[in-house]
Amino acid sequence: MLNKIEFSDLYRFLTSIGLIFIASSFLIPWLFMKQELGIISTTDYNGLIQSSKDLVDNRIGLNLIVIKALPFISIGLFIFGCVLIFIGFKRWKKKQDGIDETDGIKLEMLRATKQLDSEQIDEKAEIEVQEEIQETSTKKEIKDEKPKTKTKAEIEELKSNLIGMEKLFYDKIIEFNSFVYDPKANVKIDDKFEADIVLTPNNKKKHPDIVIEVKYLQTKLNMDIVKKSFSALVRMQNHIFNASKRRPNLILIMVYRSDIGNAEEIRRFKNGVVEYFSQFSVGYFRHFILNEQEAENFNVNTIIK
Repeated sequence: MLNKIEFSDLYRFLTSIGLIFIASSFLIPWLFMKQELGIISTTDYNGLIQSSKDLVDNRIGLNLIVIKALPFISIGLFIFGCVLIFIGFKRWKKKQDGIDETDGIKLEMLRATKQLDSEQIDEKAEIEVQEEIQETSTKKEIKDEKPKTKTKAEIEELKSNLIGMEKLFYDKIIEFNSFVYDPKANVKIDDKFEADIVLTPNNKKKHPDIVIEVKYLQTKLNMDIVKKSFSALVRMQNHIFNASKRRPNLILIMVYRSDIGNAEEIRRFKNGVVEYFSQFSVGYFRHFILNEQEAENFNVNTIIK
């Protein structure tokens, strides 16, 4: 029976030992009763020398003690075995449930997240650039200014700049290599949400997921873009939480061209962003407002460790 003991895990070991104790509570009485108890006839006993009589008396006395104690020994072994099995199985199951949950989350996230191909990345950048252009044009129309139409070449340049800025931060994360997260760029989650960068922890019990959104303001400082980006991040966070019971940390990085506005306008924009975010409580959320030079020198250690 000892070759059946499971040594690979403490709780499996306790469960195995518990089974052995329970089996012993039945086996020991059976083995004892199979043996001769040392009972002999009076004639045979009287024919023995005194030393042999003493030996027989001692054996019979010992057998009587064992017989009286045997029920208690068996009950004790049985109860102790049951306790070991209960403790071992309960904690083994708890540990296994955790492993199953982790494996389930990993499988769920593998099914739910897909990386975009080059065509989809280009389409994503096209949507973001057109959205920025539209917001800027709308502001000018309100001021009775005729918006300047962007040429195809200008749009392609804006798209290339945006994709390059997203890649800049992704490359910084890859180069830093925290050994804690598995980073992926341009991820589609459950065919509903698109994220610029997703950091999936190797130890999901210890670290949260991190979703990073990078915005590159190239035409005008615009609060509407900030609001829409933040709203999309929060919806994504809620969707992930509902699907996996894990609430990811959110990071919004806004990079602006240095010549997009004067110092006073940039200061007011930053203050407005801070004031806007201060009214919300969505768990862990951080934002960064950087110019191009600050983006180049950005230390990703402020995001991941």
